[in-house]
Amino acid sequence: MRVLSIVLVLGEFIFVGGFILGCRNVRPDPSPSVRLVECPPPPEPQCQPATWRGEALDTATVPPFRDERFYWRIRPVRGAQTEQHEYAVCFLDGNQSRRAAVTRGSTSSQALIRARVVATDSLDCTQEPILLPGNRSIGVIARSGTTMLAGVLPNTSRLAQVVQLSGDFERPNTLHAQVLPIEQQHWTSHPALSRDGTLLIVASDRPGGFGGLDLWYTRRRSDGLWDSLRNLGSTINTPCDELCPFLTHDGVLLFSSNGLESVGGYDLFAAPLRLGVDGVSAGTPVNLGPPINTASDELFPSTPSDYRRLLYWSSDRREHNFDLYVAEHLERPKAPPPAITSTDESSDEVPTPTARVRGRVRTPRNQPVPDADISVRDRRRQRTVAQTQTDSSGAFEVTVPTERDLELTAQTGSGFYDVRSLRIPAGDTALTLTEDLVVPEVLTLRINFPHDQARIPYDFVLDSNGIQTDHRWTDELDRVAANILRYRDRIKRIVLVGHTDPNGSDAYNLDLGRRRVEFVMEELQKRGVPRQLLEGISAGERKLLPRRPGEPTDQYYRRNRRVELSKVLQ
Repeated sequence: MRVLSIVLVLGEFIFVGGFILGCRNVRPDPSPSVRLVECPPPPEPQCQPATWRGEALDTATVPPFRDERFYWRIRPVRGAQTEQHEYAVCFLDGNQSRRAAVTRGSTSSQALIRARVVATDSLDCTQEPILLPGNRSIGVIARSGTTMLAGVLPNTSRLAQVVQLSGDFERPNTLHAQVLPIEQQHWTSHPALSRDGTLLIVASDRPGGFGGLDLWYTRRRSDGLWDSLRNLGSTINTPCDELCPFLTHDGVLLFSSNGLESVGGYDLFAAPLRLGVDGVSAGTPVNLGPPINTASDELFPSTPSDYRRLLYWSSDRREHNFDLYVAEHLERPKAPPPAITSTDESSDEVPTPTARVRGRVRTPRNQPVPDADISVRDRRRQRTVAQTQTDSSGAFEVTVPTERDLELTAQTGSGFYDVRSLRIPAGDTALTLTEDLVVPEVLTLRINFPHDQARIPYDFVLDSNGIQTDHRWTDELDRVAANILRYRDRIKRIVLVGHTDPNGSDAYNLDLGRRRVEFVMEELQKRGVPRQLLEGISAGERKLLPRRPGEPTDQYYRRNRRVELSKVLQ
């Protein structure tokens, strides 16, 4: 399979910006310019990873559970899902860290980006890269106390090397790099430091290994100098590649390999380390399992605390673009109370019985939607009564009051939303939705305007058949604006396209479509959506929907009067 989709040939090795991967036996490009190629080549005969077989992590939020007390929640990290590659995150202040460094790159280089931790699944990243004089790229960093190391690609070399940084990370212009005094005549990068700063592990292709990239270690002596690099041994290293090491606070080695038992591509592993007078040895590595590991590539594991509870890594599972992900091991919510009591102090209502609602969320292409946000709103009381997220299979379960008019919404950052109206009779304790909620990537609004109007619509929107619904256009635009604002940090822009029916000239309909798009944009701005986020286009009658057999003309015309919204993500 393809492991890393776009890389650069630099000399006799292939690197992603000089850091991510080294590939052997690749003929250098004879042309003077750098050529984009696939990586790696077919593995040598001795590189034959076995297929991992085991049980996936329990991410289920809907029974049956394998673990009645805990479950895993896996999410993309907001702010680290751009069109560039996000390879790694380093937390600078331990388990209470609010400061971090993200390794971000393209097909030609990597740089460090300062970041602020907003939440476990959200980073506020600066846009200005940190530059080091004399180096054209800077990759992952490792920090222990005042010691900070980084992998860099010097301007004058095609071999990555490890340097020690000095200066203030918050003032990048004060940073300076000094080559670490260890043997670096070969490709050496991906530094990982122990908590006390006395053990360093790197990835290198130096001679004496088992093939590909291996993990090597060195220990710092009492005089501050480093011992010679030593191979971590065959328990860890294979004829394939081992790279991206990380040392946890309790001495566990996390790393990536495509030579051990694999779900697919590069997988993440954990192995205990034993430090003795004769050196460092590793226990049997354990595959972290799906859905952390996938058929795509998983690289650069890290954690500010305990990887068994909180783990970060990079994966190209989304459109072959490396982004950061986070896995949290969470305690399941305790069983809900038998009733929901109104928070309105003036209310004399008795506690309301509850029921469990189960359902699934999918895309229009019938793919499950993990981590979709689910909310249930009491329509009369105008308040949210339940919230949850879908698990890795797109399933969810929420507890809601009975005998109330409810509105259940599923929404995502990459798509829009779907809504269901519910009313559960008294005495019912469970409801399984027979139809999945479908979150569209393109949202179609059919705000119903009178002929030749673009400013004063009828009260209720139309459905996909051109039939009037009981949803007011004001409520529909409230939902659109709320979805955009909820996921604002993931969105580059919203594209709105206005469509009309074929009644009228082409020029007339282009203008009518433009005016109706402008109306929707103005209404979204009134609801807090920034104007610079919105891009309006009119298609007029040029993109008519296919007419259904026997469809009445007036119904066909109503279906074509629409505004389509789509998101361009960061």
